[in-house]
Amino acid sequence: MDFILVLAKIQPKEGCRDSIIELSEELVYESLLEEGNIDYQLLKSSKDDALTFVEKWESKEYLRKHMASPHFLNFNSDSEEFIKSSDIQIIEATKTEF
Repeated sequence: MDFILVLAKIQPKEGCRDSIIELSEELVYESLLEEGNIDYQLLKSSKDDALTFVEKWESKEYLRKHMASPHFLNFNSDSEEFIKSSDIQIIEATKTEF
């Protein structure tokens, strides 16, 4: 099975992690309902304040639609003031069969 894997790591500004988590609740919920979404999670690091969105999409086209969705755009706009830095990796993947 081919899919698109997105790893979006966010480093919050000091004291802002909870604000980002709160803002992400609607984003995660709505994204899981989108056509072409396989999985969408927000993970908290146990070592620092970093947060990582782990997303799986059926295709680049579904990912593009997601990135134009109101909930995605609203999250980006609303969370911008709380984010120190971010790093996004997009991986075209195929599950290994053993």
